[in-house]
Amino acid sequence: MREECRRLCLMIVLALLAVVSCKPRNHETRESQQTPGPSPAEVAAIRDTLTRGMEPVAFDRLATGHIGRQCVVTARAAEDGTGRDQAPPPLGMVRKFGPTAIYKGELQEVSPNALKIRAAYPTSGRYKIIEVARSDIQSIHVAKSSSE
Repeated sequence: MREECRRLCLMIVLALLAVVSCKPRNHETRESQQTPGPSPAEVAAIRDTLTRGMEPVAFDRLATGHIGRQCVVTARAAEDGTGRDQAPPPLGMVRKFGPTAIYKGELQEVSPNALKIRAAYPTSGRYKIIEVARSDIQSIHVAKSSSE
């Protein structure tokens, strides 16, 4: 009888501890709390580190000579992902900092309304291509050509 009483008491104590330690979820406060992103100065410092040895180029000044060169594009972060292709980008290609994204890759194509950046997946030999709208672009840095 004593053994059964001990087990019953132990189960009651464990149940009480489990109930007391559980906190009710408050979805309203969780949704309203947003994690603050880095400050504009921190984003600029990261961009400056990534663009070391590169030259800033205005979108209007991009030419066919820039195609194929490494570039870093700072732009407003896309809300719907990175295009139709839902495969995740290679590591290091996209860095998001709140409303700002920094894209690093090879300049593939320039059109009047957008530019395309590509980066290779390390093992497959395939490329991820991201199109950035001209209206979203904040800055463009392109690697200096080897002839300079």
